[in-house]
Amino acid sequence: MKLLKLTTKVDGCIIREIEFKDTLNIITNKRDSSLSGNQIGKSVPGRIIDFLLDGSIGPIYIDEEFDTAEPHIHKLFNEHNVTCTLAYIGLDGNIAEIKRNLAIESTDRSYYVNDEVKSKKEYNNHILNTMFNVYSDKPTLRKLAPKFLRTDTHRMTKTVKFNDDKFKISQADRNTLFLYLFNFGDTEILSAIQSIKTFLSNYDNKLKSFNGIIKDDKILSTINSTQKELRKLERSLLLSENNIDKLAIIGEINHIDNEQNKLSDQILSLDLKVNNIKKTQKLLESNKNHQLLSELETIYGYASVKLGAVINDYDNVLKFHNYLVETKTEFVTDGLDKLEDQLLDNTLKLKALEQNKSSLYHELKSKKKIEEISESVKTIGELNKTLIELNAIVEKKNSIEDRLKKETERLEGLSGRLAAELQNVHIFETEFKKHFKAYTNTFYGVEYNFNLNLDATNGNCQPTVDDIQSNNDGGLKRLEVITFDLSYIKTVDSLGLKRPTFVVHDSIDEVDIKHIRQLFDESIKLSGQQVVSMLVSQLEDNDYEKYKNYIVLELSQEDKYFKV
Repeated sequence: MKLLKLTTKVDGCIIREIEFKDTLNIITNKRDSSLSGNQIGKSVPGRIIDFLLDGSIGPIYIDEEFDTAEPHIHKLFNEHNVTCTLAYIGLDGNIAEIKRNLAIESTDRSYYVNDEVKSKKEYNNHILNTMFNVYSDKPTLRKLAPKFLRTDTHRMTKTVKFNDDKFKISQADRNTLFLYLFNFGDTEILSAIQSIKTFLSNYDNKLKSFNGIIKDDKILSTINSTQKELRKLERSLLLSENNIDKLAIIGEINHIDNEQNKLSDQILSLDLKVNNIKKTQKLLESNKNHQLLSELETIYGYASVKLGAVINDYDNVLKFHNYLVETKTEFVTDGLDKLEDQLLDNTLKLKALEQNKSSLYHELKSKKKIEEISESVKTIGELNKTLIELNAIVEKKNSIEDRLKKETERLEGLSGRLAAELQNVHIFETEFKKHFKAYTNTFYGVEYNFNLNLDATNGNCQPTVDDIQSNNDGGLKRLEVITFDLSYIKTVDSLGLKRPTFVVHDSIDEVDIKHIRQLFDESIKLSGQQVVSMLVSQLEDNDYEKYKNYIVLELSQEDKYFKV
């Protein structure tokens, strides 16, 4: 990762171009000018880079102390097309260019990547990917930028709480930010864990609310009593006048119907048999004395009886025939009495079943008043509605419990991966502490202790600097911030990590010259870039000669940054 060039154009014409060096980059005022080096734009390059990293345009033209706009720059931005482009070598090894126009109204701003128009999201994602090696939703670009772009007094005097006051950062976002900075590799885990924790926190509060409602309103006991009342009312609608269960009566009627069907089939069969026998009997009796001789011959021929040999005359034949008919009649009607008795018995049984069924139907007819039944039905409807509402609360509570259980299990699964990533954080922190102590010992003669105060169980961290001497303000505090940032770059380089190795520091005029010399010497040895603004009057002649090759921009009252 390396900053290459910052270019500013007005209406397409280059007015300022800064080519960055590999280590130390000094922005100052011209040494041979008798005019003041203040208010000439020494802090502007850093603030432009911050703007390019989706920052606010305000600090570029609005006075930090008095919150008033510089009229000439304000007019320039309103009346001309001012663009700024930053070229850099990304962590992927490729050269990239990001560009924005310095429009005061946000609706007029455009975003470019390698001269192609992009949406704000596409633009930010490109920077996160190539400059910070971040491919997850968090940490966001605006949470990361202040650590590397200390472009105002707040960021220069807050070693670990460097995020802008106007953009509050939650503890969850702070955890994600510092874990990323300290080489937590899989940033997707951080986003997932933060999302789950937020979910668990919200749902835990919801569960407490539902449990409170269920307890305070005695919902479970109300459900039980409502169900009992419903069962009682529903049973009352199913009881006859004599308190006999109507469902049982209906069952008995169905049983009788089955028995009736069986008896009907039997009666039909018996009736058919009896009628057939009687019909045959009647037929035999009606034709008893009217048989023709030819018929008799046929009949007795079938019986192998010779008519002439047995009967002498017709009377004898008729007598013999009638005897045979009577014998046949007796044979046909044999058992008729039993069939008639069975038919009569089954008919009586069928009649008795019909009477029994009629009495059961009569039992079903309730004598309760219609108003009473209607009132019961209405009450049942109201109770059912109440029961649905109460059960909905309980079901919602149960659903929350299920979701909490599933998400907790998911968090436990991620915690295993978290533990492995936290080992990387531990290695980074150990290396960082070593460099931080070395730098502070060089500048202060005292080793400062830094602690991430990481809770390995959940990834929470509370970074602190336990300094022995009090450095609440002034040059020593700014120096502490600078040593923190240089330690970070040195750690990233020594571990060979894919993290940014540049930092922009606003005015260091309050830092003592002896510390500035030490700072510049250390920065020159660094495998990373430091961009720092200062008044040239801080440097003595021999200092200027020693470090002038690291000056990348000299401004003056006659040659301010925007040349207005």
